[in-house]
Formats: sequence, structure tokens, C-alpha cells
Amino acid sequence: MSLALVARALDADRIQAAAAHGISLDPVGGVDKATIAVGIAFFGLTFVLLVYAWCNRDYQPIRAKNLPQASVMFVSGVLWFVGDIAVNGHVDLAGGWAKCRLWALWIRLMFVLLFSCCVFVRVYALYWLFVRRQQFRGWKPVVPYLIAMPCVFVFCLAGQLASPSVTMRLDGEMGLCVYSRAFHISTLVLQWIMWALVMVFMWLIRNIQASFNEMHESLLIVLITLLSLVQNTVVGTVRAPIAAHSKGRNATTWVDFIDTNFTIWIILIWPVVQSIFNRSAYLALWRARLVDEGFRRGYDVSDTANHVETTVCSLDLRPASVDAPKDDSAWLYRTMYADAPELPGAPSAVRASLSNIRNGRARGTFSSTLTAAHTLVSQPSVTIDKRPEYM
Repeated sequence: MSLALVARALDADRIQAAAAHGISLDPVGGVDKATIAVGIAFFGLTFVLLVYAWCNRDYQPIRAKNLPQASVMFVSGVLWFVGDIAVNGHVDLAGGWAKCRLWALWIRLMFVLLFSCCVFVRVYALYWLFVRRQQFRGWKPVVPYLIAMPCVFVFCLAGQLASPSVTMRLDGEMGLCVYSRAFHISTLVLQWIMWALVMVFMWLIRNIQASFNEMHESLLIVLITLLSLVQNTVVGTVRAPIAAHSKGRNATTWVDFIDTNFTIWIILIWPVVQSIFNRSAYLALWRARLVDEGFRRGYDVSDTANHVETTVCSLDLRPASVDAPKDDSAWLYRTMYADAPELPGAPSAVRASLSNIRNGRARGTFSSTLTAAHTLVSQPSVTIDKRPEYM
């Protein structure tokens, strides 16, 4: 009981100190604790999803989603959330929580921008694959990180070395981490520069017709994250310091952790659900669409008479094994175009099913498309002696 009285007395002193600066302070309360609890629950569910995906990484539709990048996004999202807890004032700033520049610069800002860089690389990959028609491998996936993250490091280091009065400081009377206005604007500008680049590349890939919803997924991810950035910009500017206002700080943290978790769910949830409920059929459908849509449309490959049958049969669709080979190192898509004019022995049912998929007759509903896919996996496999090319 005495601890509660002490806490109330401290809150009263902070409210009075904030009022002297013209700020209406809302002390840390039950809503803040609920926000932290819900955030932890969201990340817990995402962690389970990610673990399942890693355990089934040999399943090609999951493998194609770039699990290392999704894992980096998850870690960035968790640290972004931890930074929000401190900087947005969801806990009393004492002990380690009182190191404002650590949480604001090296945790929150650093990993917000790393998360943004991951989204940029995803869009940048689609640009190289479907606009430039070149493979996205080697140094290309790494270059954006090598350019962006050293710049972020320099910015954080400068903020750490500068005087707290011009960057961020702990206001002991109010118990808040308080940005200087100029420094807060500079952090927002840095984030908007990153997202301006993302929007430029989204515009460049606007006309691609990619399979497996990669374009639509990327657009949805960009819109959700832009919503988070706009909300942070508006609330952080209009309601500064944001940590003083319960509605503003809780709304900001909610938007942030929903953004990070939904982004990973958008990427992984569909292939994970299909691997559980329609594993063999969806794999067959995925492979058929891979060569019929993702490759032909993305690379403008001419639609020859035997293109689909030859390509899919060469991928060796065996019903006994739906997992990718151990040495399959495909990043975004596994594609192949076999130019053999004829493929003796290719089952006619396979050719008919793939023809239906290609011509749209199996696309009326997902169930009808899966029926065609079941026809594929029920046939004997036919292979040709030609190694696939990997992106």
C-alpha cells in the first residue's frame, strides 16, 4: 500500500512539473500495460508463424518468401517495439529505461530504418526481376543495406555525441524522454527519404503482372507502413512530447506493432496455411503458375505450344515428395524454360490441366484450380535432362 502511495505522489509531482511547462501529462497506467501485453502477444504469434515457416523451409512456396529477410524484419520489429516502450513513455523511466538516447537512436530509429530497408529491398527485387529482367542475386540484395545502414549509423553516432539539449534528453521532473524539435524533424526526414525511395520503385513496378501476389503483397505492405509513418509524423508533431499523452503514445505504439506484424503475416501466412491444408495440391498449382505466369509474364517469354507442359513436367512433380531439394537455393522464384518442341510421354491429363490453368478455365474458384492441381500431382512424373536456372 505504501508503494502505491509513493507512486501516486511521484505522479502528482510529474503532473505539476509538466503543467509548469504548459503540458498536460498522463501518468503511466493500465492502458500502457495493456498495450505492452497485446504487443507481446502479437509478436508471440508472429514468432510461432516464423518458426513453422523455418521448420518447413523445404516447401518451395515458403522457401520462395525469403525467410532470412523475414527473420530480420521480425527482429527489427521486436526491437522497434522495445524502443517504443521506452521512448513513448509506457514505463516509468528509471534505471536502464532512463537511457533515452540508447532507446531512441540505437534501438528505435536504427531498427525502424532497418525494417524500412527490408521493405525497400523487397520492392527493389521486383524491379530487377520484372522490369530490368535480370537475376537478383550476388551483391544486388546486399547493396541497399551497405548504403543505408552506414548512413544511419553515422546519424545515430552524431546524435549520441552531440549535446542532449540539441538531440534528446531525459526530463527528470516530468519523467519523459524529450526530443528537441529540430532533431525530431531530422529523424522524420530520414525515414521519409527511405520511404520516398520505396514509393519511387513502387511506381516503377506498377505495371508488372507477377504471380503469387508479390506485387499486391508489396503494395499492401507499403501502404500499411506509410500509414504508420504518417501517424508517427502527425502525432509526434502535433502532440509533442508524445510520451506525455496517453492516447497519442498508445495509438502510436499500436500502429507500429500492428504494422511490423502484419507485414510478416502478409508475406508468410498464405503459403503457411496452404502447406497445412493443401500441401501437395498447392505445390503443384504454385509450380504451374510459376512457369505459366511468373516466368512467362515477368520475362515476356513467348507462349509456345508446348511451353507450359514442357516446363512443369521438367520440374518433376512427384506426389510422394512435395518438398524442395536440399540444394534448392532459390530466393524469390524458381523458374525454368525448357525449349524442347515435344516431350514424348508427358501425360495428356497433365497437359490438359495445365492448359486449363493457362487459359483461365481453372481459375473460376480456388477449389476448381486446386482440382486441376490435384490432377497434376496424381500423374507420373516426367523429366528431361535440363538443369533449372535459379534467381
